[in-house]
Amino acid sequence: MVFALLLTGFVFAGEFIFFKRTTLDEIITHMERARVIYLGEVHDSEEAHRLQLYVIRTLVERGHRIIIAMEMFQQQFQEYLDDYVEGIIDEEEMLGLTEYRERWRFDPELYAPIWRFARENRIRLFALNIPSELIREVREKGIENVKSGYLPPRIVLTTKEYEEFLRKAMEKHQGVDEKRFFDVQLAWDNGMAYRIAKLLAGNPDHKIVVLVGSGHVWRGYGIPERVNHFLGEVPQAVLYMDGDEAYFLFSKDFSRETSSANSMSEPN
Repeated sequence: MVFALLLTGFVFAGEFIFFKRTTLDEIITHMERARVIYLGEVHDSEEAHRLQLYVIRTLVERGHRIIIAMEMFQQQFQEYLDDYVEGIIDEEEMLGLTEYRERWRFDPELYAPIWRFARENRIRLFALNIPSELIREVREKGIENVKSGYLPPRIVLTTKEYEEFLRKAMEKHQGVDEKRFFDVQLAWDNGMAYRIAKLLAGNPDHKIVVLVGSGHVWRGYGIPERVNHFLGEVPQAVLYMDGDEAYFLFSKDFSRETSSANSMSEPN
């Protein structure tokens, strides 16, 4: 399988470089140098989830300590993911207690091989998404009027390039108010990036493998650029789907010693 067509004229977030055409195994070799590995997905794509599991399994087989952060679960339910991995509750109990079917709604069988692999190998799963209740509050009040422990104290705003991408995405939703649409995206991107930054600071010996919609990591914008904003440049790798193509990019700071992450402090 070949990934990453090098397309001239593409603009990426300032900290990221587009990678050459290459094979999946070569991509994983480059991923091994990253602290955060984003596996962007089309949520209902079986192929995307098989790819995610393959990357996760390969990293584990190569001896890396990883934790998996999943957009599919909301952060207030973290204890139930812990209980599931520890074998205290079974899969169906975990799905019920996390309200997965009500809050995410995609067929759990798409993701089940991933969380079953995590349980079998005692890999911690972390809920990445912010609560639906918070999103409703942001939509109703505007993000500038909402304070929450799930969001950073200061919201990192969008770039012009990312706004253009969001406007194209908004075309699929007729009658949507642009301000509200942007505010919700800001809440998601900032909230999930804030969570990842804390996970990095609290787990210096692990790689963070992030399962998230491709739109949140498109060309390095969204979540990855905000993680760098919160912590300074962090070695990050992004593999994501865009239509029928898969793309791979990595942060420019790969030449730095990744052990520098051990000195990270939790973001304010």
